[in-house]
Amino acid sequence: MIYTLGCSFTKWHWPTWSDWLEAYSNQPVTNWAYPGFTNELIYHTLLANIDNITPTDHVYIMWTGNNRACEWYDQEWVNQHQCHGFFPDSGSRLWLGSTEPWQGLYKTHPDYLPSQTHMIVNNFTIVFNTQLLLKNIGCKYTMMFWQNPWLDTRETFKPSFSFTWNSKQHITSAEFERAKTIMSMPSVSQILKYMDWNCFVAAPTDVTNPDQYQGIWEFGLSRPEFLDCNHATDHHPNTFTHHEWLTNKMLVGNSQHKARAYELALTAKTLDIPNWSGTDAITGHERILNKFSLKTA
Repeated sequence: MIYTLGCSFTKWHWPTWSDWLEAYSNQPVTNWAYPGFTNELIYHTLLANIDNITPTDHVYIMWTGNNRACEWYDQEWVNQHQCHGFFPDSGSRLWLGSTEPWQGLYKTHPDYLPSQTHMIVNNFTIVFNTQLLLKNIGCKYTMMFWQNPWLDTRETFKPSFSFTWNSKQHITSAEFERAKTIMSMPSVSQILKYMDWNCFVAAPTDVTNPDQYQGIWEFGLSRPEFLDCNHATDHHPNTFTHHEWLTNKMLVGNSQHKARAYELALTAKTLDIPNWSGTDAITGHERILNKFSLKTA
């Protein structure tokens, strides 16, 4: 069995690398990803389903950005800070929550965001701990980043909300210097030293060079034919980019569905993209978002 985890770069309204992986592997793929997932939620989703994974399975994870911090909440904290309106209207349920109201995992409130250093260190810790978990199971696993994990992709909240990840093309000098400083911290340097980089797609040849890290985002900016297939307004990598990422970086040498992927990307350029809902990520994250079937591809 194949299992995939990630955020919207793994489950979206057109076929992602996970969907193309199923088309090429000719075996079922269980996709536990959903738009808006944080790396901590990816890790705990894996933990919640760990009894389903056997040593003969293969787990694929595309890690999301360090801009997404989340916390474990309970009703006492929510009442103390009087921030009920921040959470999705889902009957007080949260991600991976218990039967108690307001108890569970969810995005960090914008008034209480941690530092960028914390976000980066925490995410590398999550990746490392996930490797230890999967090694303990004995299954195969493959990991990748959606984007250079050393970038500062934090959203802006004031005076209005806006994303920043979709405007990033290269690591800045300030981001590079902060990354080098974080890398020099003893525990972080040990994580980078003992991380199994052989399991990573597009792994850096020098893990101490922040400029060498890349993901599907940088890959999608590397060729004009990828950019030509982009959606009119949505910034997520198009399905042709996902296909080429899979066949160029993961399953090298197999590209029988390339023409189909290009055709679907052109078809999806004007696809209506629904607004993201935190409620869906709680109550309906198992639903299929992809509007295009690959069964006849």
